[in-house]
Amino acid sequence: MSMDPNRPAAREPVLEIENLEVCFASRDGIVRAVDGVSYSLHAGETLGVVGESGCGKSVTAMSVLRLLPSPPAVVAGGEIRYRGTNLLAVDEQRMRSIRGNEISMIFQDPMTSLNPVLTIGDQIAEAVLLHQGVGRRAARRRAIDMLHLVNIPEPARRANEYPHQFSGGMRQRAMIALALACNPKVLIADEPTTALDVTIRAQIIELMQKLKRDLGTAIVMITHDLGVVAEVCERVVVMYAGRKVEEAPVERLFESPLHPYTRGLMASMPVLDTAGGAHRSPRHRLAEIPGMVPSLKTRMRGCSFAPRCARATPVCREQTPALAHGGDGHSVACWHAGEGS
Repeated sequence: MSMDPNRPAAREPVLEIENLEVCFASRDGIVRAVDGVSYSLHAGETLGVVGESGCGKSVTAMSVLRLLPSPPAVVAGGEIRYRGTNLLAVDEQRMRSIRGNEISMIFQDPMTSLNPVLTIGDQIAEAVLLHQGVGRRAARRRAIDMLHLVNIPEPARRANEYPHQFSGGMRQRAMIALALACNPKVLIADEPTTALDVTIRAQIIELMQKLKRDLGTAIVMITHDLGVVAEVCERVVVMYAGRKVEEAPVERLFESPLHPYTRGLMASMPVLDTAGGAHRSPRHRLAEIPGMVPSLKTRMRGCSFAPRCARATPVCREQTPALAHGGDGHSVACWHAGEGS
């Protein structure tokens, strides 16, 4: 049987995170925000990273670009390799040449991420000037071209406007233009559709798919929205309480989730009826996962999901399950993987 060269496993890994541990010092003790997380991103791939707020998705992403304030944040272990180079070991000058140029990030809230006293055009041009070695006129043209690429109407005029003059959807598109201005090899999108209405959300998703096709950018899509994952991602990493609990190709995950937390996330999704409206019938009410995410101030004994899991047994509460890898690219950390599915 011949291998499909377009499968992620056959591609070159452009970004590899291995056993990453990130802690925060607080008055009440050490918070383990990321606890031994590993995943990789291949060239031209879109990888989804999902989980509840506080599970470590964004902290992992910020660690890639070394944007976490230190103190209180400390990377306590692991490696983050970009094209084989450990980003945690390079000097700040090299990191500045990578940040925004080879690896870019779309942040959750464009209104707080964009500079309110600089025009949109100047902010994009500034990034181009910093990394691309071109003159101001060429940088300005590039800024206008990028605004056109992300479907901003009248880009030459809108380049002279400030963030507060843009709508929420247009600010998000401007953030994407800024992130892609230097043709990065890796784009980290942190909740890019949060707080957007359905129409704008669909436009942003369509835009990111188009940019990946046209530019070949590898994308890490951080989200709590499994609908976005189903639309744009090829593989999915599920995180809970700072740990990776499941990873699979997107079709495999939706067809056969193995971890009870993943199944809980699936059960909380609305389904589409034949008319295209999201709903659940009375027999299929939207489910909730009982309980709360555990405190990350102390390392828990056993599985971190055990206090909320209906299938937890004594072994779940005493021993931490290792990540078991399947031959189909599906891995899970659970003592009772797939039971009751």
